Amino acid sequence: MNRDALADFPDETSPFIEQFVRDLADVTDAIRHAYVHGSLTMGGFHPRQSDVDLLFVSDRDLSDEERLGLMRLCLETSTQPYPLELTVLTERALQEWVHPSPFEFHYSEQWRMRLEEMSIDELLHEQRGMTDPDVAAHLKVIMERGRVLFGAPMHELLLGFEDGHYREAIKGDALDCFSSLENHPVYSVLNLVRVMAYEIDGRVLAKREVLDWAKRQSIPTDLLHVIQKAAAAYAGEDSTFSRSELIDFYIFANERLFPYEEMDELED
Repeated sequence: MNRDALADFPDETSPFIEQFVRDLADVTDAIRHAYVHGSLTMGGFHPRQSDVDLLFVSDRDLSDEERLGLMRLCLETSTQPYPLELTVLTERALQEWVHPSPFEFHYSEQWRMRLEEMSIDELLHEQRGMTDPDVAAHLKVIMERGRVLFGAPMHELLLGFEDGHYREAIKGDALDCFSSLENHPVYSVLNLVRVMAYEIDGRVLAKREVLDWAKRQSIPTDLLHVIQKAAAAYAGEDSTFSRSELIDFYIFANERLFPYEEMDELED
């Protein structure tokens, strides 16, 4: 493992990742490449709220036994102390890239919640044949700002990837942010600005970088104030948002990201 890739990570994230990789080797011998991406590699990790984002590449399909072992490992490890979000792809899926991409295995804390409704076997069966447009976003971030734990750089494995795939993925996420703006204003505001940054000048930003970018744009003062409050809340400060602020930001972001499409307004 390339420990230099973990050298400047905060708190106890490096030993957490190293231990997970060691435990993963006991579950399967198929993993050939491993990457860290997300807030850890872009300097915006918050120990109390951020995920540890990992992506692994296998040289073959995983067996049902391996996928079961990996799910159990994730359930035991995630949130102890950091929540995990990880994806396993095959080398074949990267070399024969299609968007949205199939995946071999995926875990986030949302899947833990699903276990209240179904068994692990049923959950793993549901993942079979699924595709995930967010994989394109993960791969773009890995290539631009990720770290290689072991194996080849991602750009050496990935064939047929287009920036349009990344754009489609993040604009899909933007639609989700519009629908969750009132319930999750900090996440939604910062992510919508991140999508704007890519649309305007091709920048792949971390949430912590959003405000600096926004200050250099022609954004009305009242809307910049909303972004400032979201950035402050992300950094740990107490911030509240009025409904009128969120409606104004919704209209602003909608006009810039989807200028020719009608969007549902926030519900009364």
